[in-house]
Amino acid sequence: MLPADSEAGARLAAKPIRDSRASHYWDGGRHLAREMGRALGISDTESVPLGDGIGAAWDVYLAYAAGDTDIRTPRLWMHQLAVTHAPRLDAGVFIETIRGLLAS
Repeated sequence: MLPADSEAGARLAAKPIRDSRASHYWDGGRHLAREMGRALGISDTESVPLGDGIGAAWDVYLAYAAGDTDIRTPRLWMHQLAVTHAPRLDAGVFIETIRGLLAS
């Protein structure tokens, strides 16, 4: 989400995550960051401003259950932004949520 971001940098950052279930994408146009910022209610004062009052959804952690099809409605989301209407990232809580979703 920084001005110097590049596809090459994103590929390099993704290398340590080697799991057949993981997919890596780079969104140079910030289309997903804008759509998710809108869906999660992130304002331009809470994150990187993208115009129209929308803040970028980045440094967000989203949890879904098997079968969920709408990425705009995660079961849980946490962040590392200036957002006050959702919990800050707590790795323990996030892991327990994922475990619960995997068990169901």
